[in-house]
Amino acid sequence: MVLSLYSGSGSTDERQVLSVRQVNDAISDAIGMAFPRTIWVKGEVQRFPHDAAMRKHLYFELQETGGSGAAEYQIAMALMGWDRQRFNLGQYVDGTDPDFQITNKLEVCLECKVDFYAKFGKISLKVVGVDKTFALGKLEARRRETLRYLTERGLLESNAAIPMPELPLRIGLITSAESAAHHDFMTGIAASGWAFDVVLCSARMQGEMLQGEVLAALQAHQKGSVDVIVITRGGGSRADLSWFDQKDLAVGIAQSTIPVVTAIGHEIDTSIADIVAHQSCKTPTAAAEYLVEIIDVAARKLDDVTEDLMFRVNNRLEQAVRRLEMIERLPSLANAVLQNSRFRVQDLAGRLQHRVSGSLSVRREFLSRQSTRLQTGSQRIVMQNMSRLQSSAPRLERVVRQSLAQVEKNLQNQQSRLIREASKPAQNASLKLTQLEDKTRLLDPARLLKRGYSLTVNDQGKTITSADQLDPGEKIKTRFAQGQITSIVQPGTNSGKKKPNLAKGNNRGSKQKETGQKTLFR
Repeated sequence: MVLSLYSGSGSTDERQVLSVRQVNDAISDAIGMAFPRTIWVKGEVQRFPHDAAMRKHLYFELQETGGSGAAEYQIAMALMGWDRQRFNLGQYVDGTDPDFQITNKLEVCLECKVDFYAKFGKISLKVVGVDKTFALGKLEARRRETLRYLTERGLLESNAAIPMPELPLRIGLITSAESAAHHDFMTGIAASGWAFDVVLCSARMQGEMLQGEVLAALQAHQKGSVDVIVITRGGGSRADLSWFDQKDLAVGIAQSTIPVVTAIGHEIDTSIADIVAHQSCKTPTAAAEYLVEIIDVAARKLDDVTEDLMFRVNNRLEQAVRRLEMIERLPSLANAVLQNSRFRVQDLAGRLQHRVSGSLSVRREFLSRQSTRLQTGSQRIVMQNMSRLQSSAPRLERVVRQSLAQVEKNLQNQQSRLIREASKPAQNASLKLTQLEDKTRLLDPARLLKRGYSLTVNDQGKTITSADQLDPGEKIKTRFAQGQITSIVQPGTNSGKKKPNLAKGNNRGSKQKETGQKTLFR
């Protein structure tokens, strides 16, 4: 169908009016000619249904972001049920592909057929193929950029440097509640027989909400009183596990003040979250076994310590028995020791008394000499200070007088300056007031009236400046230098304009009219 454009000449016979169907069919034909084959389109997935595996037809959007990170362009996408079966695309929706699954915020490259639904006038891209290597390459590039960022800031070993408690019995668990990973971990903990206390913070383990919910759970556990934090989920595709490669999540784990143990994916999978964690385990069951082993090691150490303690206690008891046997012989030994001690005390007392007497005599003589020297020295120092004060008094008095004179001079200067500055505004105001009085006197309407002009107003007091402002029968007042008159406007023939009739004015005004008095609106 070929359409001709309306020329815009204004003739209704020349324009072509189309129905909505004709327009939409023409657009459909044009799109079919412009895109005869499928095209490959890359962009970020948005509004992808969370229950995509359960739906027959899938509708979502593909968008392109600008430098600011906000979406600048977007287009509607559709993955129809028959195309999913025909081109085997279901594996990229339900997670059966081991490497790739379409999710929100994932940059993908899709093979599409440009489609225009003429009935609704809606254009969309129908997906017929997926380049999963493109998406996996983007994920690997993002992973390398995140690792470089963490390495430059020294965050890879931050959480591993935090010492693991010897008895990590209170566990902060982050996983999806009632999931297989949750069940496997709790089964391993329960089978140990140890008194573990598990505090669960449920969070999504896949999709765009994962990072925010896991970070919130990390903060909640750090504010609590847990000994260790465990983040775990079961296996999945590489695209599923790539959500654990996000930068903010890795930084949150690295900067955690509590040791973090991860158990994410299969044994062959290693996410960035595993790399920055204190300990990485392959499965949820392995994470439980790791913590149980720490308690087992502590229990074995306790058994060793208990055995060593019993050995030491037995040795101490044997030593105590031997000492008791010796104590039985203590009375006789004590009497002998006591007698010898008495003799020694008496001898030492005599020696001490002799030495103390001599030392006290020497000290008295020394103190007497020091007292005399101190008294003489203090008198000499007092006399010297009094002499210095007397000699400094005249000089101090001169300095004080000079300072007072300078201060008084500064005050006089400031007073003169304030008087001069204060008089300036008054002089300026007086001059301005005089100028305003002269201007007011010159603009006084009475001066114009005295010069022979008159002033005419209507009943509302509005000044009449032109005869066109008057209507027949309207009252006007004319003011002169002396007195005023009232007139009624009558129709006139003066150049087609209305002319006031002054016949009904008072005698005083009429007299002035006869003298040929001039008017202001003349």
